Amino acid sequence: MRSLKPIGKIFLVAVFIFGFTAGGIAIAEALGTKDELNFEFNPAEGYGTAPEKPTTQPEIPAKETKSTTARQIKTYPIKVEDKTALPANKPEEKKAQPPKLLEVKKEVIKLPESAGAARPSGKDVSVLNRWFGLETGVESMKMRRKAGTETISGSGPGGIFSLDDCINIAIRNNIPLQIAEKNVKLAQMRIMEARRNMLPSATVVWEPYTGVMNEQRYYGRKQYIEGKQPVFHGGELFFTLKQAEVNLEISRNESNKTKNELILQVKKAYYSLAKSEDNLKLQSELSVEVEHIFNMVNEQYDAKIASKLELLNVSSQASQTKYQLASADGDVGVAELILKQAMNIDPEATIKVRPKLEFNRVEVKYADALKAAFANRPEVIINTLMIDYYIYGKKVALSKGLPKVDLMGSWGLAKETYVLEDNAFSNTGATNAPGFNTPTIADEKVKAQWYAGLKASVPAWGSTGEYSFTREQWVPTVATFQGTEAKTNSFKFKILDNLAMYSEKQSAEIDFDRARQELNKIRQDVNLEVKEGCFNYQKALIQLDTAVYKVKYQEKDLEFTKMKRSLDEAQDSSVIESMIKLSQERFGYVQALTDCHTAVASINKAIGVKDYIKDE
Repeated sequence: MRSLKPIGKIFLVAVFIFGFTAGGIAIAEALGTKDELNFEFNPAEGYGTAPEKPTTQPEIPAKETKSTTARQIKTYPIKVEDKTALPANKPEEKKAQPPKLLEVKKEVIKLPESAGAARPSGKDVSVLNRWFGLETGVESMKMRRKAGTETISGSGPGGIFSLDDCINIAIRNNIPLQIAEKNVKLAQMRIMEARRNMLPSATVVWEPYTGVMNEQRYYGRKQYIEGKQPVFHGGELFFTLKQAEVNLEISRNESNKTKNELILQVKKAYYSLAKSEDNLKLQSELSVEVEHIFNMVNEQYDAKIASKLELLNVSSQASQTKYQLASADGDVGVAELILKQAMNIDPEATIKVRPKLEFNRVEVKYADALKAAFANRPEVIINTLMIDYYIYGKKVALSKGLPKVDLMGSWGLAKETYVLEDNAFSNTGATNAPGFNTPTIADEKVKAQWYAGLKASVPAWGSTGEYSFTREQWVPTVATFQGTEAKTNSFKFKILDNLAMYSEKQSAEIDFDRARQELNKIRQDVNLEVKEGCFNYQKALIQLDTAVYKVKYQEKDLEFTKMKRSLDEAQDSSVIESMIKLSQERFGYVQALTDCHTAVASINKAIGVKDYIKDE
């Protein structure tokens, strides 16, 4: 047994080596050859498309010249034309074509179909999506989408959306703003209810009935109107009406607040899109110029005029400009999507926006802006109205501790009599009672009956004392030979039935103090917001002036560098570097313009007026 242990170890090592070797060979066959794994990027090709790989490699000459060896660059970030891949008898060189800078081809990625494996059906994919939690409802949304959502109405001339067009569409589509408008209608209804409560209440009654008394059937009919008129409720109904009126003003200012915030959101998205589009234009122009210089340096390198170090430097600069172009194009797409979200439109809808960053320098004084904000800011107005609202709430709570007086009354016609066939003492003939179709006595005329009264209640130490006085007159009934007339006085004392009066007073005091605190807080917030807006505006103006001087300096520096290059005192990479810096400074100028517009929009939002400060 001991002699078998070394043999077993050797056998295991041999199996491991054999398996490792076989696995490596299988992986190598799956990956391909070395040339197939050489991933390169050609600046002459537009981004978004991949160059086709030749199926066969041309034969490389056995003898390599110095220039041919120098051109074999396969590991650079930017591919240089490799002439060793061309036949030896073809000296012409294929020049790189400038890329299509503003076109991004959309490629549909398809799943590879493996041999012998069936592709899952649409139903199976849906089941898998639900299993893995990938079901987002996009398919159902597309099914519900109407055909007219691809274009948005409300644009200006030529289908171009201006800033005002975007704001109007956003206001029309904003759901919170629609809710605020409905709250305004609800507040108007509350006012109607409060006014109605101060008017008399009336009830119209029509009441036919029948029954049996003393083993004789009878029938009756009443038709009357009764009402109630509040005389004095301690001011509760009046202060409730005032509360409803204040609530209407609060609802209107809530709508203005929502609209104010929405306008700022749309303006920020609009100016951000303008900045992104200007940056894309700058990067497109820069990429074209850098591509042209790169092609020249590539030709110079082939002609042994430019050094390999210069080629590598220009190649890296060309890659940088392509990256900046791709980033700028992506920023435009994101900014456009943010604007569509602010406008609450379909992300796939077609919308054309050509913002202009024209800025009119205006002077903004902090003291004037703060004064205007306290007078116009919806939040300040809302919290000021909330104090009035809770003042009326306190008065309503106090009025519940005062006496209440109501008038009550009723007037109408009624009758009540026996049915003829059950009345042994009546032989006066018969008529038909409406609704009963039964013979009755002849005298069935309705007679007037009424009652009037007064009801008063006086709260005292959590209890309530009540007094009522009524005077009434009723028509004869089958139980009496003549009508009744009476005066009634009633006294009641309800013990500790109104303790909620004290808690309501305390709650009203708490709400009033909370409203005062909210008003102080919003005043401080508005003060800080106006201060920050004015400060950001001043910073943006300084940055704008600085950006202007930087652009002028960089333009002169680029001219000087080009002049030095014409005298062969500077390299092409220096020219490209100066061009990149000029592009950056121009973008800094655009950024400063955007910051100025955004700062003015923020100040207008802090003030609460859409165009209180006009910068265009």
